[in-house]
Amino acid sequence: MWFLSILQACSNWGPIVLIRDSKYGMPGVQSIHLTGLTILLATVVVLDLRLAGFGSPDPPPGFLARQLRPWTFAGMTLVLLSGILIFLATPQKYLGSTPFRVKMAALCCALLFHFLVFSRFIGSEPGTLHRRSAVLIACVSVSLWFCVGWAGRAIAFVP
Repeated sequence: MWFLSILQACSNWGPIVLIRDSKYGMPGVQSIHLTGLTILLATVVVLDLRLAGFGSPDPPPGFLARQLRPWTFAGMTLVLLSGILIFLATPQKYLGSTPFRVKMAALCCALLFHFLVFSRFIGSEPGTLHRRSAVLIACVSVSLWFCVGWAGRAIAFVP
């Protein structure tokens, strides 16, 4: 109960009310959210394809991951910060939504997989990872991240 009270208080905070009730507030925040998701998914797809062996063998996946890290971090930051603002605007709507719960579960799984499994394999020496393992890891990674996006899109259509 205390958690819902805190969420309600946050949703009545001036900047959140401005975002929720203004004509351009929520569409603007949602646009930032989708931009961040696009940047994040672009870097994930590039790294997944590279890990699976598609494209040129140069540069190695670890080098490519280091080059894309600022973009991945920027996309993830935009998604998380704007997502919090979207959630706080109408928390009761999202807490009662099955697609939202699926999205949060998929997001947790994708983040854990990305930082605990994927990053370990993307940084490994070229040629040390079996092709089937690399393809499997890349498929799981891209599937988890796209599941986050698909569940997020379903929030608008499924109760």
